[in-house]
Amino acid sequence: MNKILTQSKDSQLLNRIGEILTIARQHTVQTVNTILVKTYWEVGREIVEFELGGKTRAEYGKGMLQNLSKELTIRYGKGFTHSNLRRMRQFYFTYQIHATLSHKLENPIMQSESAQSNGGEILSTLSRELENPTVQSLSEKAVLSEKMLTKLSWSHICLLLAVSDKDARSFYEIEIANNSWSVRESKRQIESMLFERLALSKDKKGLKQLAEKGQIIEMPEDALKDPYVLEFLGLDEKEKWLESDLEQALMNHLQKFLLELGKGFMFVARQYRISINNEHYHIDLVFYNKILRSYVLIDLKTSKFDHSDFGQMKFYLNYFKEEMNDKGDNEPIGIVLCYDKDDTFVEYVLKDEKQIFAKKYLISLPDKKLLLAEIEKTRIEFESEPKIK
Repeated sequence: MNKILTQSKDSQLLNRIGEILTIARQHTVQTVNTILVKTYWEVGREIVEFELGGKTRAEYGKGMLQNLSKELTIRYGKGFTHSNLRRMRQFYFTYQIHATLSHKLENPIMQSESAQSNGGEILSTLSRELENPTVQSLSEKAVLSEKMLTKLSWSHICLLLAVSDKDARSFYEIEIANNSWSVRESKRQIESMLFERLALSKDKKGLKQLAEKGQIIEMPEDALKDPYVLEFLGLDEKEKWLESDLEQALMNHLQKFLLELGKGFMFVARQYRISINNEHYHIDLVFYNKILRSYVLIDLKTSKFDHSDFGQMKFYLNYFKEEMNDKGDNEPIGIVLCYDKDDTFVEYVLKDEKQIFAKKYLISLPDKKLLLAEIEKTRIEFESEPKIK
């Protein structure tokens, strides 16, 4: 008995120490990552200021990065390829960050005073920027706060630097930090043009808010996008497949589908059965959105949206509202996820409907130009069609 108690206490001690070590290691990795990102920004600054040092240096600068890459690699090892040095240079041009490594090295007294203060943040390159008006001004640079730097790895930064649109880049900065997306997840969201798809239904004010604050979900339409991109399913557009094939593919890639659905979605069931008077009906997919506090029912269609799809979904929503909703739940939401749809037809069918949405899906990730063209086409159709009164 005493031996069992001793083993139990030993196990508890081991678990507590394990938790401490795990947290410490995570903190160490995070700290090292932050220092690395700041260091690369400083390297970028040194390169830019060297290039601005005069015509002689500018001429030399044509081959400077190649030579610098070779020397740094010999001295310090990996991480200093020509392309990576160019990214560091671009990093400095694009972003402003708070107190950095060389600033602290150059100002040890200020560093000490700063440590004793309430964390007053000093922009490390203000005087340098004023001395070098050629460099992009502080007001034109995006600012990465200390908190943001702890969330973004250098690989994340490289992905963001490839996003040319400032609003889109700002959106992805916020969403990567808030959702802790991995580099792979971040790359997928950028390549599927998540920002553009969410921005489709926004006016200028909404677009600005999306860029400055990220995705804020207050109403059902805030959580939805059009089209949904399901390139991860591996389905071939040239082949014929059934709705059951689409459903199974989504289940096989549930984590990726949840990423595409977005914030707050949790999986509940597939082929959820409703029984009324010995008649059985099945809802393809059921989710719950914890932000909206609503069930989200998805009806999969391999064909074009039809008015009968609306009636079927209305039945499902009414049932869930009466039979499944708990106290505190909001009205359920229905998504008819279809292969194609006519926006004018959809507008007539869903007139005054606030809980049912017809959304299109793509099973392959098209060229960015094609996707932008499709989004723009949808926007033009939406703006040009007379609104139903």
